[in-house]
Amino acid sequence: MLRWITSVLAVVGLAVAAYAVATSKTTPPELPLARQASVNPFASGVAALGLVEPAGRDVSVVSPESGLVTKVHADVGDSVKAGQPLYELDARLLQADLLRAEAAVSAAEAEIARWHALPRVEDLPPLEASVARAQAQLSDREEALRLTEQVQQRGANNERDVSLARYSRDTAAAELDRARADLARLRAGGWRPDLAVSQALLAQRKAEVDALKVLMDRLVVRAPRDGQVLRRSIEPGETASVDTTRPAMILGNLTKLCIRAQVDEEDIALVAGANGQPTPQRNAIARTRGSVVKDIPLRLLRVEPYARPKMDLTGSNIERVDTRVIDVLFEVIETPSDVPLLPGQAVDVFIEVAGSRGTDSQGVGSGS
Repeated sequence: MLRWITSVLAVVGLAVAAYAVATSKTTPPELPLARQASVNPFASGVAALGLVEPAGRDVSVVSPESGLVTKVHADVGDSVKAGQPLYELDARLLQADLLRAEAAVSAAEAEIARWHALPRVEDLPPLEASVARAQAQLSDREEALRLTEQVQQRGANNERDVSLARYSRDTAAAELDRARADLARLRAGGWRPDLAVSQALLAQRKAEVDALKVLMDRLVVRAPRDGQVLRRSIEPGETASVDTTRPAMILGNLTKLCIRAQVDEEDIALVAGANGQPTPQRNAIARTRGSVVKDIPLRLLRVEPYARPKMDLTGSNIERVDTRVIDVLFEVIETPSDVPLLPGQAVDVFIEVAGSRGTDSQGVGSGS
């Protein structure tokens, strides 16, 4: 009896399980796409990744050396002219050196002024008195020699006495010549070679001042050209870096925008000829990404004849990275007013060509 009950329960359990499985099948709801896939609007065309950039490309402003930022003269959105100061680095060490150099210039100028002031009026009387004293001594020694020679003629002294008197006379004459020479040198003023040395020293000191001023002006980072501040990553009190991957400011001319498309090397023959010049093409558009999609007409400017590894990626899981790309530059014919178009923004670029080799049915080339 127990066996029959167990069998019936097993059959009932299988029936319940089969019913539960049969009634649990539900169709999942179809979720809408976040945005429609970007499809090439041209029947024959090349698709590429495009990056928006200012006319003439953006400029990354980097400090000439690491230093403390003391002043920032421009902010994001400000229009600047070429040569206008953007920010300043700490220049106190150079200012101290400049003070010492300017003092050295004053000392050199005073040395030249002293040379031109020679001779000093108060230095002449002592030398003139020395000349007069030497003349008097010479007269006295000549008189003594004359008397000594007369005495010798009378036989009252010997030849040695005459020699001593003659030596005293010659010594007095030499002293007179030295005194006259000293007086003449003083009256002649400064020596010309000394003036030349002083002038050369003054020029050297002035050159040191000019060099320090150039180094100080170098610490004032200026705009390399006209444009607008697109990004600013420094504040007063921070240390500016010479790292080019983190520029202090980025400048660009937003009066006209361009789009740099990365065309895959396999598709470049459809856009450029054998000489690297662009071939006639029918049309080109850029399509924005995001919640609002906008087609922007483009005008082909040039094909840059240099293939490089692909560095800018979109993050798509079907994107090829083992390829090289050629930059094709387009000009935005009309900037849209309802959709923002900013430098650095990624867009999809579609180029109409005569053939379709290198693109699939959706017009998405391998470089997209």
